[in-house]
Amino acid sequence: MSAPVAPVAIVTGAGGAIGAAIATRLAEAGHLVVAADLDQVGAAATRAGITTGGGRADACRLDVGDQASRAELVAGVLDRHGRIDVLVNCAGILRDARIGDLTEQTLLPTLAVNLIGPLSLARQVIDPMTSEGGGSIINIASRAWLGIFGSASYSMTKGALVGVTRSLALELGPVGIRVNAIAPGYVQTPMSASLPPQVVRRSVNATPLRRAGNPDDVARLATELAHPQSFVTGQVIAVCGGRTIGQPGMAEGTAS
Repeated sequence: MSAPVAPVAIVTGAGGAIGAAIATRLAEAGHLVVAADLDQVGAAATRAGITTGGGRADACRLDVGDQASRAELVAGVLDRHGRIDVLVNCAGILRDARIGDLTEQTLLPTLAVNLIGPLSLARQVIDPMTSEGGGSIINIASRAWLGIFGSASYSMTKGALVGVTRSLALELGPVGIRVNAIAPGYVQTPMSASLPPQVVRRSVNATPLRRAGNPDDVARLATELAHPQSFVTGQVIAVCGGRTIGQPGMAEGTAS
């Protein structure tokens, strides 16, 4: 009797903290994970971590902002593994400025990586997923989609990604493809570690749970959304410790 075929999951940005956590959790859930990243060293490290733990993984170079690189990734995965069941669009960049200083040189790369790339990859996996009876596309958005001071470029791309998520969920639901977005709040990563201490303190104080998130908070949810029996689609789920629900600090001044 032949062994069951493992579902194949592509995770972009898998060399980063959140992408690596998602890739690891998906591998633990039985997926063969393709760790894709422009940072080939980071992607290889994620693959090594998975395989050392007994999981199955591949690592590929991907420039999310380049169409040829995106097409090469999808074609290579299909050639090597024969199927695509899950796509996690986790790669992203933050290059922002106040509106008076925002230029096309800042805006266009952010659009290419944060919006056009995920939409293009989603388009390219539709046929492979449909041939397997369905699949799951998970877009990693951000709390920034609600708007952040001084972050018009990044917020615009994440807001548009939310719109894409909902539209694709409507369009692809009939063929069994679920499309959801996860919107993390402040999550402790090597990138966020460079923030000034006062910024971190304000962020944590504005969070009802009074702590920062960690990459695994996002990864556990992504793994649930990737499950083939999930009945969730078209949703934008905040992983932010409650920060999007209101202003916790106002309670002391308004409660009687």
